[in-house]
Amino acid sequence: MKFRAAAMVALVTAGLAAAPLSSASAHGWHGGWHHGGGGLIVGAVAGVAAVTAAVLTAPFAAAAAVAPPPAYYAPPPPPAYYAPPAYYAPPAPAYYAPPAYYAPAPGYYYGR
Repeated sequence: MKFRAAAMVALVTAGLAAAPLSSASAHGWHGGWHHGGGGLIVGAVAGVAAVTAAVLTAPFAAAAAVAPPPAYYAPPPPPAYYAPPAYYAPPAPAYYAPPAYYAPAPGYYYGR
């Protein structure tokens, strides 16, 4: 009996581990309608599986609701303040003032 239970657990574990490996494909679906069989039967089996999972995990949810919340720790202290560097680069060179007079734009720019 123990071998059968272990085999069943191994089968379920392997199935859950392989579930994300299947590729997502929309073949057979067109405009929201499935062009294939098994819709009602597969839906009924999925519903029974969902209800079974909810009933089996209800004790764990109830225990988690009654259990005390986890202990939280104080946040870490802020980082230490470090002094500024001893040397700063010299300031950037100053820019020259713009010219006092600009020549008018050439006529070919304005279609003259």
